[in-house]
Amino acid sequence: LPVGLLIDDAPLVDAAGTTYVVGTRGEVVAVTRDGRERWRASTDSPQPGPAALLSDDTLVFADALGEAVAVREGVVRWRTRFGRGDATHPAPLPLEDGGVVVATAHDLALLDSEGHERGRATLPEAATGPLVGAMGKVVAVGASGTVWAWPPGASEATRVGSFGSPVEGGATLADDHTLVAVTAGGAHLSALDLARGTASTRAVAPAGIWLGPPAMRYGTATLLLLAPSAELAVVVDASGVETSRSLLAVRAPPVAADGGVAPLVSILHTPPLVDSAGTVAFATSEGSLGVVWGATVELVADGCAASERDGRHDPRPDPSRAAGLAPLGPGAFVAACRSGSIVAVKGSPAGGSGAPHL
Repeated sequence: LPVGLLIDDAPLVDAAGTTYVVGTRGEVVAVTRDGRERWRASTDSPQPGPAALLSDDTLVFADALGEAVAVREGVVRWRTRFGRGDATHPAPLPLEDGGVVVATAHDLALLDSEGHERGRATLPEAATGPLVGAMGKVVAVGASGTVWAWPPGASEATRVGSFGSPVEGGATLADDHTLVAVTAGGAHLSALDLARGTASTRAVAPAGIWLGPPAMRYGTATLLLLAPSAELAVVVDASGVETSRSLLAVRAPPVAADGGVAPLVSILHTPPLVDSAGTVAFATSEGSLGVVWGATVELVADGCAASERDGRHDPRPDPSRAAGLAPLGPGAFVAACRSGSIVAVKGSPAGGSGAPHL
């Protein structure tokens, strides 16, 4: 479904199956499960960041002005200035009481369900990746790999520990007190115990580099592995043992200026998803979408490239790539394409055959 806007962040899906996307100019569009546009709203917010859904399906994001904006049923509910203007900001973290923690790169603020500020703190360094809720605190990973914890409403955040190097794409909660992230330039899968403040290397990337963040299921991590001539999905258990790998795409090996093989470097990519049944949803660097059922890979070639059929011109590089994925039900997911389409994909039943369908 073309929605007529450029998209930089993953979609969101509520309990009823409605998909929400936020455009690069602050436009918000809601699409029903059967592919009909339900409503859209203009917020006039510059450079909106990733969004989150609150308990009443209010969508909240922060923008480059340091404002938090809340939209529900096509109407801007509130707008609150909480921090300094910043071009990058983590996604908001919804709270059980209906409130939300919003952030710029350096500022954290606790807002209630009506957008009223209840607390604020400044991080000692810029945060990267999404905020995480753990042990009753808001956890942020800094640009250096240092991890900070903030009890909502406290005057300042405290240092919990460090991964020892910058993390790739953010950290993921593996259990109630353990963060897992890709570190060391994609070479390591590392874990940090929030209770003890200790970090450890869980596994080392084999013949390639990992692209973070990992998708977690019962302590098991699913990661993208970038090899010299392929993109793969690799599953690593809690003890660091690789339990499976699946070929997602074949790619041309990088070539150095002198004609030799160039070293691997991280690429713009879409993190995978994994559901409770272990189904993995993925998007390749060329815009293909697919699912992995056990050892079977099912692919929709150029699933996001089809989004250019609405005829608009996207001046950015790689307009056909997926901006992000979200779960849509058992074995199903939705992708937001950067050039302006929402694509729903459902795979065949586990153990079955046949390609996934749009």
